[in-house]
Order: sequence, then structure tokens, then C-alpha cells
Amino acid sequence: MFAPDGLMMTVIGPLLTLALILVLRLRQPGSEKPLTPRFLWLPPSLYLAAVMFMLIRHPPTPLGWLLLLVGLLIGGAAGWARGRLFALRLDPASGTVLRRRSRWAISLLIGIVSLRFVANLWVGPVTDSTPSGAATLLVTDVMLGLVFGLLVATRIEIALRARRLLASLRS
Repeated sequence: MFAPDGLMMTVIGPLLTLALILVLRLRQPGSEKPLTPRFLWLPPSLYLAAVMFMLIRHPPTPLGWLLLLVGLLIGGAAGWARGRLFALRLDPASGTVLRRRSRWAISLLIGIVSLRFVANLWVGPVTDSTPSGAATLLVTDVMLGLVFGLLVATRIEIALRARRLLASLRS
């Protein structure tokens, strides 16, 4: 675990960062932006490359692979829900799909990041000399799957909804 005197140094910085991001995101009015389908796949692709690098560097145990899959499924469900929270609108003049993030989508993402922070705080840092190092790697495996599932499912949900909007314009 963590030492009580080191708790302040471990907790204050990330919590202040989360609070600042939440305040800034929730205060900004949700502006509409054109949805560019080819850029929907960029964040998941980059994250997949990072995940592959981490899995090659620290191959999971069989339990780690199972937890990665569980994280992927949970992240997929959360990503589908998050994708439904984005407001999509068809601009009839230009024929483009406009998207706007909802406050709930941002709150859901902040909640998942907070959950990850609390899980890592509970387990503690990874060092070779501590028995919690293996537990931290297992938590990391879950979180890798969760974030990847969240990114992919959000993008798929948005892409499917945008496709339906464009199909309704053509018919």
C-alpha cells in the first residue's frame, strides 16, 4: 500500500488535475464540430499501438489476459453508452454530420479516469521488491482493456449513428 505521510503527495496532484479538467470541460459550451469519419479511427489505432507495446514489454499472465478481456468487455459497454451520449445532427445545407459532446459523456469519462486512479492508488506503485507489483500489473491489464474497449465502442456507435443520419438524408 502507501505510506500515510506520502498520501498527500500521491493524491493531491492527480485529484487537482481531474478537478480542473472536469470544471473546464463542463463550463465550456458544447460547440458543434463536423464529424470526420476517417479521424474516428485514429485514437483507437494509436492506443492499440501503445497497448501492443506494453503487452510485448510486460506479457500478461493467464489471469492478466482474462482481466484484459474483462476490461475490454466493460470498456465496450461503457463506450457504447458514451457514444450514445454524443449529440449528432445532420446539417441539411452541407450534408455533413455535426457532433457535440454532452456533459454526461465527459462526466462518464472523468468517472472512469477517477476509478483508474483510485484502483492504482489502492494497489500502490510497481516495484520488483514489493508483492503488490504483480497486483498493479493486473490492474493495468484491466485498464488497458477498459480504455481500448471504451475508445473503440464509442467510435463504432458514433459511426453507426452518423451512417444512419446520412442514409436518412439520401432517402
